[in-house]
Amino acid sequence: KKIASEKGYEGFKNMWVNSPQSDFKAAVIGAGPAGLSAAFFLARSGFQTQIFEKEQTAGGVVRNVIPEFRIPVAAIEQDVEFIKSNGVEIKFGASKEETTVKALKEAGYDYIFYAIGTEKDNPYTLSGGDDIIIEALPFLRSYRLKSDGVTLGKHVIVLGAGSVAMDTARAAKRVKGVEDVTIVYRRTIAEMPADMEEYEYTLEDGVKYDFLANPTEYKNGVLTVAKMELGEPDVSGRRRPVPTKETYTLPCDNIITAIASHVDEEMTNFYGLPVDERGNVIVNKETLESSIENVFLVGDMSSGPSVVVKSIASARLGVDSLLDKILGPEEEPESCGCGDPSCDHDHDHNHSSDEDDDEEFEEEDESEEFAQEENEYYKELRNKKGNITLPLDASEKEFLKNEGQRCNECSYICNKCVEVCPNRANLNIDVRNYGIFKDPFQIVHIDAYCNECGNCATFCPYTLGTPYKDKFTVFSRMDDFENSTNSGFVSEDSEITIRLDGKLFNCSFNSEGLLEGDEGVSEEVAAVIEEIYLSYSYLLGYVED
Repeated sequence: KKIASEKGYEGFKNMWVNSPQSDFKAAVIGAGPAGLSAAFFLARSGFQTQIFEKEQTAGGVVRNVIPEFRIPVAAIEQDVEFIKSNGVEIKFGASKEETTVKALKEAGYDYIFYAIGTEKDNPYTLSGGDDIIIEALPFLRSYRLKSDGVTLGKHVIVLGAGSVAMDTARAAKRVKGVEDVTIVYRRTIAEMPADMEEYEYTLEDGVKYDFLANPTEYKNGVLTVAKMELGEPDVSGRRRPVPTKETYTLPCDNIITAIASHVDEEMTNFYGLPVDERGNVIVNKETLESSIENVFLVGDMSSGPSVVVKSIASARLGVDSLLDKILGPEEEPESCGCGDPSCDHDHDHNHSSDEDDDEEFEEEDESEEFAQEENEYYKELRNKKGNITLPLDASEKEFLKNEGQRCNECSYICNKCVEVCPNRANLNIDVRNYGIFKDPFQIVHIDAYCNECGNCATFCPYTLGTPYKDKFTVFSRMDDFENSTNSGFVSEDSEITIRLDGKLFNCSFNSEGLLEGDEGVSEEVAAVIEEIYLSYSYLLGYVED
């Protein structure tokens, strides 16, 4: 992907055709990843789109906070120019007065998207050490603007273990005069929010770590740190750090806090966005529309601090929600049940007619031939997928050729959650023979194999996808079924209990091997269960603790 991004831009740009514009006008507040993405999706959908940005450059935290050794300015500018080429206009140096809800509506904007991010660091105090505490975001802004103008002393402590903490520690290590940087984190490496790749980068830069540690006091260049141990899980699901009676000391000249951030409440109030009793902007999490009609909140503003790719996904969700509101949700054509994956279901036919035995025989031959060709095609995809081995000294040309040859054509089958699950708790089942599914392979989740690590959710390419919670689940035991909210089924003796969107149904198999029972179970759900019993019965065994 990196090579494609670096080398394919010119060719891609020349192929691009801009969308015709409608009369709808949309305003986007903020030119960070979420704002730029929302503007791009709006423009591609035909909206006249204007971005209002308070800074003199576009890119938000990516341009003004994340250190340049992480991402070069040229790469950011390339993306910004491409977005602008789609008809998006950006007004830099925009005042807060012209970006309130009232002002924008009076200026004629039909739809407003706020993407101002979480620009305020959470406050932190330390006995005797308030004078040496520096917040991460202002530090990173100063470092990005003029790294040689920053001074930190010899010994720097960074609090936190998320992505911002990783960037902060790596930037601090590059500041002139700094001898050592230590990340102090209350939990262990297993609970650390940052990706392991980022952690490894910090180690390469010489950053040190003190896990299960929490500062308690600062005095005369010495930081007293309490040793911690992990107790019961807190609301985040991670085990809560609990102080022990042991302490130790570290030399310290400055402490940089990277312990999450939040939306600027003063600004949200100024914009005229209603907030709840906790100061959070009121937003519909499913559509990202605020409590003010046609005003949407995207990016970290709606989700809390996150990563760039999730900000882009949030922008997509917000714009798609707006399009559904204007045009109505996109509807899939109803299946005629003919079993022909190439059928467009837009005609009258009867595949089961017995008026002409010869025609029926010919149709059967054609179906068998089609199935055989499709099986070969699927086999070819699997072979491509396995073609990943290359010598370490392979050239870039060899690498690119190999990558192109192993394309898995995700439009036909996406099984990313199957691949990335370390416990094999997601399974791809073949339902082509039923003729009622848009996708010929359906993912089911195996509850007994899952430890809810979240890996499948991290890698899911779909907007806000959480396969271990969203996918139809096979339960091995009734107590596991009852302790879950997943849609799925459990079988005991000859009875099958199904949960769909919180509702329970009781079913069983008839003498023909078909599922029957309570009304309300769709033919798709019945088909999946029937196929599991028919071809994947090994998933149905009882699992002990």
